[in-house]
Amino acid sequence: MSDTEKSAVAHPHDLLVRNVLADTDLAADLLRHYLDPELVTTLELDSLKREASGTVSSQLAKREGDLRFSARFKGHGGELKVLLVLEHQSRPDRLMSFRLLEYVCDIYREQAPGLKGGQRFPYPLAVVLHHGESPWKKIPPMRELIDMTPGVEDDILRVPIRLIDAAAMSMDDLRGHPMVCALLDILQSASTGRLPERLPSIFQRLSNVHEERRLTAWSIALSNYYAAVQGKTQKSIDTLYQALTTLLGIREAKKMTATIADAWKAEGEAEGEVKGQTKSVIMFLESRFGEVPTGIQKKLMAMRDGGRIEKMVKLAATCQSLKEFQKAL
Repeated sequence: MSDTEKSAVAHPHDLLVRNVLADTDLAADLLRHYLDPELVTTLELDSLKREASGTVSSQLAKREGDLRFSARFKGHGGELKVLLVLEHQSRPDRLMSFRLLEYVCDIYREQAPGLKGGQRFPYPLAVVLHHGESPWKKIPPMRELIDMTPGVEDDILRVPIRLIDAAAMSMDDLRGHPMVCALLDILQSASTGRLPERLPSIFQRLSNVHEERRLTAWSIALSNYYAAVQGKTQKSIDTLYQALTTLLGIREAKKMTATIADAWKAEGEAEGEVKGQTKSVIMFLESRFGEVPTGIQKKLMAMRDGGRIEKMVKLAATCQSLKEFQKAL
């Protein structure tokens, strides 16, 4: 599992949003129904295209798994484009404007070598998808983060930002594609602690999806999100079965629930095996050098790569000191 995948598993909200909205049809549907109408009329959302993600910032920190798109403005052919960054937030962030400015600058820095002659960068537009216990009244603009001098232009360092706030929506009034509605519903229900009671209604939103492959994939994505938030327990399986029955019927719900339960079991067994190996490394180090520092133990217990752990097993047997082991860790 890559570092990006580990990070996504640790943040189930991000993983679900990225998996769902990586589908440009769904991303376009979200923007079409939840951006302000005046802006929607200027964008050719049918031209929305997912761009390669992963930029290297000025601090050389790799950013992966973001949602970055490009689209055309209406009436300008293929010349005038918009760079669209879709950011997900589960809680308000006062410095969001700064973060997005930094992000756009990193993307422009990445694009700069490819610009020819007088070619310009695409117009930046950032969209923040928020869900939380309460609505996010507004994203503070840069002028509220900077000690402004009177009389000076006040749109300094501004990146146009639009807020889509599920926390301000009634879950019964959601509109657009069924999976977009299900996404907003399940994120907000998890934020307010109502996910178990809302789950049947969330799955029922997919009842008008007639493409079996997509219905299965989206049902599994929602199920895994539910388990990540509520816990992979027998109670979760029972709740999922009841919810899936409303969508798929008893027979298909049993089949899918069994498949999901088997996957959770296999995942748990694999994780248990990895934890067992790392504990063995710690015990072996203790037998050779005495007490193992907490920092080393935490790094070992956080490992999930079987190949890496195997190397640590060999190193624990051959290193001459804990200092040597820690340096290689």
